[in-house]
Amino acid sequence: MKKIPYQDSAKLLSYFDLSDEAQQVIDSKDSPIAVIKALKKAELNIDLASFFAHALPMREAIWWATQATSIRGKDFSEQENQIIVKSANWVKQPNEAVRRQLEQLIKPLPNQSAAKWVGQAVFWSGQGSIAPVDNPVVMPADFLHAKAVSGAVNTAAALPEWSGSKTYYKQVFDMALDLAHGGSGVLVEGVN
Repeated sequence: MKKIPYQDSAKLLSYFDLSDEAQQVIDSKDSPIAVIKALKKAELNIDLASFFAHALPMREAIWWATQATSIRGKDFSEQENQIIVKSANWVKQPNEAVRRQLEQLIKPLPNQSAAKWVGQAVFWSGQGSIAPVDNPVVMPADFLHAKAVSGAVNTAAALPEWSGSKTYYKQVFDMALDLAHGGSGVLVEGVN
């Protein structure tokens, strides 16, 4: 895979905690594609979303989150959809003003909002300080953006509640694989 060029998955798996079930079906010596196939076959969707979020390069991962959450756009508020669009635009053209604007836009949203996690991924992208504007620079921890990406993808799968989560996960994992192979990961058709 062009965007996930690792021989084995040990380094990637060290960045986040797998569920006990996932630990039973994969080995850190497995290639990334073998891990993806095993998690997909076992339907360990939360673990697979976390794997993709940490395996894809930062901008591709955040792009994936914007495309995945946009599938649920009809179920989100206008403000949430605005955050997703602004985040997608930031991926195309990163700039500090938009990153800081997203910081403010996501503040009133509850943690159960997938859009909040998309905006948080941009804010935690490592492209600027996460401290208040007038404070000394504080950079986010490595892969903090990936935790927000997996939070966005997994939250959108479940909330608001719906019956389409299986189809959703299939579609978003196809998008992630497309990105991993160097594609655009752009949503072709929605599940709603």
